[in-house]
Amino acid sequence: MAARERPDTYLPAALTDIRPAATNDIYDIYALNCKAFVESWSVMALGMWQERGDDLDVWYDADGKLAAYYLGQDVLDEVHIMQVAVAPQFRRQGLGSRLMQHEVERKRKAGMSQMLLEVRDSNRAAQQLYISLGFQIVGRRDGYYAPLENHPPEDALLMSFSL
Repeated sequence: MAARERPDTYLPAALTDIRPAATNDIYDIYALNCKAFVESWSVMALGMWQERGDDLDVWYDADGKLAAYYLGQDVLDEVHIMQVAVAPQFRRQGLGSRLMQHEVERKRKAGMSQMLLEVRDSNRAAQQLYISLGFQIVGRRDGYYAPLENHPPEDALLMSFSL
């Protein structure tokens, strides 16, 4: 578990089950995407991932607010994690850890061999989350994240988890 997250027993009680995203979830995913990432994706891009049948899983609270989502793609026997986002009001409550544990178990049962992801060099919270789950830093991609307004190019750390 990430050092900053509380144990699972402190999770908000009023969460729905994690489920595959439906078409009507895309605008909620887009809104969270814009809050969570420096480089947000378009509604169309997110919808294309969902339409293609890639893994786009959502987790809502009982009031219908999107708490977290996971976006990943299976390539042969590898899982490429594209995005994991937790809404600001749900952070530091163990949701990121629980969502990833769910995805790890699901992919393990499906016979996948490993999970891979890139994370911004500056995103220490995400790095700690993944390390707490058993991911290891296996490389660096120089200048992976393109420069944006007020953000210079940034390296990505490549992380891997053996299933």
